[in-house]
Amino acid sequence: MLDEKAGRYSGRIACFGPQGENGREWFDILPHASGSTVRAYCEMDELDLTRDVTMSLDEAGRPRDAFVRINRGGRTLGSSLFVVEGQAIRCEAVTAELGQVSQRLPLSAPLSYLGLHPLVGDALLALSRGTDRPSEFLPVDIVANSSALHGDQGLIAIPGVIDVAYLGDEAIEVPAGRFEAQRYALRWQPDWSPADLWVHGPSALFLRVAWDMIDSHYELQELRVG
Repeated sequence: MLDEKAGRYSGRIACFGPQGENGREWFDILPHASGSTVRAYCEMDELDLTRDVTMSLDEAGRPRDAFVRINRGGRTLGSSLFVVEGQAIRCEAVTAELGQVSQRLPLSAPLSYLGLHPLVGDALLALSRGTDRPSEFLPVDIVANSSALHGDQGLIAIPGVIDVAYLGDEAIEVPAGRFEAQRYALRWQPDWSPADLWVHGPSALFLRVAWDMIDSHYELQELRVG
């Protein structure tokens, strides 16, 4: 995980489509002795959608608990609380589609990834996948709050699998600077084309995603340390 002596990591990611910038994400990563807290606020202009996420992670980057609220056009689509309880996850949600929902789902193994759709959260898939067996897509068991393309449907605890491949190390440059990166490919659905992901360091700091399926890319614009 991040070096707790470095203090707070804050930054901004920009989202680009065929017509230029169409969204952005502000994030904070606050390391501490027993793990870290990740916060993200996301805007998607074309959908008039915002996503507000706070997630607590343990020393290995595994989720402990999280909260997410999604709004569209000023109306709340859903607010959800997730708590990992050993080999189970509990979700308490209120959604516009389903009303109030309470779940407790058993898991076959301790949960390594909770998908709530901020980009800094997507980057954490690198920690779950690791770097063994390069170029092979390996399954990562997950729980997500949505399996929809834009993460705006369902909004409860939904178990699933993401196929992730480690493609090697390379240096890349983004507006926030030049970084030594680890490159991955993410296949969220079997019939979707993979997205390319670049992360930095043992905490998988988000650097860049490029996804031909939706003709979009996402880059780290600013990074502040301490």
